[in-house]
Amino acid sequence: MHFLYAVTLLLGFLSVSVVSVAQRQPAVSSNPVKVLVVSPVVGETIDAKEKATYGLFPYYGANDFREARFVQSLTPDSTITLQASFRDGSTKQRPFTAAEFQAVRASIAERQQLLNTKQTALNQGVTLADSLGQTYSVELYTGTSFIGMLITRRLTELDFQTKDLGRVTVQKANIKSMQPLTSGQAGKGWEPVGNGTRIFFAPTARSLRKGEGYVQDIDIIFLGANYGITDNISIGALVPVVPGVGLNVFALTPKVGFSVTDKVKAAAGVLFASGFGGSGGIAYGVGTYGTADSNATLGVGYLFAEGDIESSPVILVGGATRVARRLSLLNETYIFDGGFGGLAGVRVAASRLSGSLGIVYGTGVGGIYPAYLEVAYRFGKVE
Repeated sequence: MHFLYAVTLLLGFLSVSVVSVAQRQPAVSSNPVKVLVVSPVVGETIDAKEKATYGLFPYYGANDFREARFVQSLTPDSTITLQASFRDGSTKQRPFTAAEFQAVRASIAERQQLLNTKQTALNQGVTLADSLGQTYSVELYTGTSFIGMLITRRLTELDFQTKDLGRVTVQKANIKSMQPLTSGQAGKGWEPVGNGTRIFFAPTARSLRKGEGYVQDIDIIFLGANYGITDNISIGALVPVVPGVGLNVFALTPKVGFSVTDKVKAAAGVLFASGFGGSGGIAYGVGTYGTADSNATLGVGYLFAEGDIESSPVILVGGATRVARRLSLLNETYIFDGGFGGLAGVRVAASRLSGSLGIVYGTGVGGIYPAYLEVAYRFGKVE
């Protein structure tokens, strides 16, 4: 299987290379043309990365675009044409006036000046080259929200290209949050509803971003909170909030995670609890494959209490998949010596607020019962 996959990739690479070489050959035409260099920064051919970096050609989608170049007819009318090619092998031509051509040149020069200004980059708080061409879910302090591709950055303003509103200019001071979308979210018009850091109670290997966090109420009785100290380290706590129920429990949940690839994450952590005159918990390691919206997790943990460690591990198998804009399906199963048990259910989520309902199942349960009810609120400005 791996051999066939490698051969397929090689053949795909060779076919793309042949198409690329063929498209770079001068066309046989009765109207000869010359290639124009709109800016020495991008050269004769503008590739997909340069398109995103300099915010060029917003009428062509960033996911399909491969490369483009300007040519000028050698006939008396000196017509300028943008010749663009796309990943599906198609090509398009778009006429340009001399003024429009000069406007592209000026736009590249302006963008390059911004890229070279370190103080501007610090003021904006993100890497310019990485953000231009990225689609974001934007929330303003007024309560307005929209989804758009970032096409222009200035010192105090951002320009977005949106599907329904066209080009939108926003003052940076008015932005409450600006969260990048995956290609899948952007294509469906879904805003992010969390970073996929947990299933129900079980953690995944995905991490909270720095400055991002959430508070949650579980089964009315418990109040929890988690916060991203860095992009790789988070800390959480869980305490009872209903008086008179005889619970005197306090739990800490530190976690350290890192990315293996964009979709593969690994993490380790501890759930440490103290109460009823004793203390204990579980130390675990987990691996997660997928995105914030759809992912699968496999983990192993060892229970400990009062200095003793269980010899048999607890195995976690779980996952989540987002099936609609607001709805996700969840499952977490724990396999242990002598049986298994778990939670299965749903999560309904908006950009900040979510609610989850899980039913318990397992060895010796004798049925399925609602056992996990949660309301959570995400906080923090993520950019």
